[in-house]
Amino acid sequence: MSRRSVAEVPILVTGASSGIGRAVAFALAERGGRLAIAARRRSNLEEVADQIEGTGLIRPHVIEVDLSRPGAAAELAQNVIAALGRVQILINNAGVGMVAALSAVGDDDQARALFETNLWSPLALTRHLFPALSAGGGLVVNVTSSLQAVPIPLLGYYGASKAAFAYLTRTLRHELKDTGVSVLEIVPGATDTAARDIDLLPWRNGPTRTPPPVSAESVAKAIVKAIEQGEYRRVHPATSLLPLEIPALGRFIAKLVTRRLDTDSVGAGAIAAGCLPEPQDDQHQSDRRGRPA
Repeated sequence: MSRRSVAEVPILVTGASSGIGRAVAFALAERGGRLAIAARRRSNLEEVADQIEGTGLIRPHVIEVDLSRPGAAAELAQNVIAALGRVQILINNAGVGMVAALSAVGDDDQARALFETNLWSPLALTRHLFPALSAGGGLVVNVTSSLQAVPIPLLGYYGASKAAFAYLTRTLRHELKDTGVSVLEIVPGATDTAARDIDLLPWRNGPTRTPPPVSAESVAKAIVKAIEQGEYRRVHPATSLLPLEIPALGRFIAKLVTRRLDTDSVGAGAIAAGCLPEPQDDQHQSDRRGRPA
């Protein structure tokens, strides 16, 4: 991909009311981007827009949307075109995590809502905005996760959705190579946000020691840098690249984590915890049973 500037560029950021999405909105606004920000909670989005405007920057358009609902992505595409006139950069950041036993949840409603948010909605949004993206040498930015390569117990739904999203992101890049539309994958590692699924796991003697999480702001800076430098993939922090490039390492890490977890407590199909906003997004709040509130 070639280098590009985000100044005066119409950009849609999903999952922008907190976490990485919020930080990305601020970072892009500081560079002069014309933003539309989308998430489920309008009040949080309005707060973000107020804060951006309060610093003297262009106020983003606020679009309330629940991307766990089938058909919501098509509505969002219509609304963002109405707000911005066109879209040149699409940042598919919205996502939701869930801490649950696969044997308990199966394909229940909360699992389907997770895949709708993390996988189907960003694909649908890309499809519906593709005419606008292809008209102006557009860019699709898909935010996946390093957990795609680390099969940790009780995080299977989230990890599987991100693994599928990563695979389809790479496929999409190949499919669009002659269209003028570029595709960038962002792979965040552990990120310090308000809610982290690892905190809900049933640890035997406290969470296993891991490197400290990076800030949402540092991830946002990495995203903007990757956009401006025309990269195909950016992993942040760089150490998170290891399990992606060495799959055996990811499986080994998962085995070590499994030894520290009280998996017997969920062995009979019990749900260990619930659905929560995942680190790069705020899109859902949930009750303990994992259903969107």
